[in-house]
Amino acid sequence: MNNDRIEGIIKLLITVTFCMTITCMVFLSMYSLVFVPQPMNAIAPADKQFFFLLSDMSKYILGSLGTLLAIKGKDALMDAIKKDPEPPKDEEKK
Repeated sequence: MNNDRIEGIIKLLITVTFCMTITCMVFLSMYSLVFVPQPMNAIAPADKQFFFLLSDMSKYILGSLGTLLAIKGKDALMDAIKKDPEPPKDEEKK
């Protein structure tokens, strides 16, 4: 295994972990809204705390994902800027 393959596997694992975390957060919040009895006039106090916690968790997770993407994008941009374009090939002079 070379370094690029190991880095690719690590990126895949990070992506899958983020996706599974966000998916679980969405499904758990939908489950609590649909299948758990709610008061008719307001949100239950336990659900209010759950959504508050869920909101904070999603902010941290999405913030860290955004940071990772921004760092990788900055590195890719710097690599693209550093590469000098090849000069155009002149046709053979007649």
